[in-house]
Amino acid sequence: MSMTVHYRVSLSADSTTTGEGRLLDLSLEGCRIESDRQLPVNTYLSLRLKISPDQMPILVDLAAVRWSRGTNCGVHFLSIQPLQSARLQTFLASASPRKQPPTPGAG
Repeated sequence: MSMTVHYRVSLSADSTTTGEGRLLDLSLEGCRIESDRQLPVNTYLSLRLKISPDQMPILVDLAAVRWSRGTNCGVHFLSIQPLQSARLQTFLASASPRKQPPTPGAG
């Protein structure tokens, strides 16, 4: 499943770049983003995870690019407010149903 993510890239103390990408893999610790521009390793971002058209985006105050391959990069969440973290947990729980144990005698 892919979702849109807005991110802001802090390139230096006096320059910021905003961009948009697709959120490919999402967990409580981070995500993978596909973007139209390369994000170098150790780039620091703030993210707005647009998970639903009828919900406010989940805000990640600070995240860091840990790996980058072409237009894909892996991002680690460094700072997220407790309320935003709880919303992310709720979203992840609803988006990926837990696997049920096999029913005895089934199959």
